[in-house]
Amino acid sequence: MPAGLWCYPVMEVKSRPRDDRNAVPLSKVAALAEEWLDERRTIGRGISSQTESAYRRDLTNWAKLIAEIADKPEIEPLRSPESREKDDPFVLALARLDIADLSLGNVKRALAQMARLEYAPASRGRMLAALRGFCKWLVMEGHMVTDPTLHLVNPSIPNRMPSAFLASELEAIVRTASQADPNARLPWPMRDRALVALLAGAGLRASECINLKIADLSRENPAILKVTGKGNKQRRIPLPAEVVEAIDEYLAERTVRLGEPSPADTLVVRPNGKSFTRESLNYHVYKWLLRAGVHKPEGEAAHAFRHTYAKGLVANGVALSSVQALLGHASLNTTQVYLRMTGAELNEAVQAAEVRQYLRSTKT
Repeated sequence: MPAGLWCYPVMEVKSRPRDDRNAVPLSKVAALAEEWLDERRTIGRGISSQTESAYRRDLTNWAKLIAEIADKPEIEPLRSPESREKDDPFVLALARLDIADLSLGNVKRALAQMARLEYAPASRGRMLAALRGFCKWLVMEGHMVTDPTLHLVNPSIPNRMPSAFLASELEAIVRTASQADPNARLPWPMRDRALVALLAGAGLRASECINLKIADLSRENPAILKVTGKGNKQRRIPLPAEVVEAIDEYLAERTVRLGEPSPADTLVVRPNGKSFTRESLNYHVYKWLLRAGVHKPEGEAAHAFRHTYAKGLVANGVALSSVQALLGHASLNTTQVYLRMTGAELNEAVQAAEVRQYLRSTKT
């Protein structure tokens, strides 16, 4: 390792004992970020694991951009090349920074770079919110004199409608997912049908879908899916019989492939039995769209099913307060976006019940 590379002071984090998975020790900035996340997790209502993961991704991206602007060298892990995939990107990125690098000038330049790289306004706004929370805490704890984000304005988000699938597109996706992918190494169409059924028939966020457990599905009348959403808030979503049937058929096949699952096991898994990540789920959905000839909507591919579900509820005359409860929106204002559609668009929008029809028609 080049002499003098480790010029950042190292701070021990007592609130979260570390193991030896990371070859790179915590820099001061990384240690303080861990301390901030620990505090966010334990005070007030706390934060969900999904929110913490989002904060980590956003701070990692900030650190990479600011380090390039400040001409800070990349940190070379001490691991052997074979084991470097285990290194934490969060630690590697923040190890390049010192507190002084979180200056107003560097933050402004990083925001400008995001715009040049065509980060979506919503993504820039979310990333700024994460940095703003961290910097505010740094000032309160006496680690920073002034908050560089204090007077920065959030990016303007275009007033566009959420992206959803048309009825014909959803039908094509269900039919495609129900057939084995000829290019997949380990195709699993029964599992893919269950995924489509959950995404389009329950309006789940990607993070909610991949974190479901076997025990979260209860066979009441109707069947109920217990979902943990943002802020660890729980909601109960009634499921149509066709959605439950798709899940049960997948679970029966999963038992043959992987053995009997326990109630605490992840509900939807990959062929090796491991859970999906948000990225792997969206990539999986993107492959369905590609095979079905459906144009990828803006944003996360899996999230379009949630918009489809919501628009279908509104089109069928479901009360907005009920739609809010089913989607797990904290504010009714968030749900009201689905009312800003013309009658023609509502007629074209996928109705939630239609996924039931397609599941029936593609049943083998």
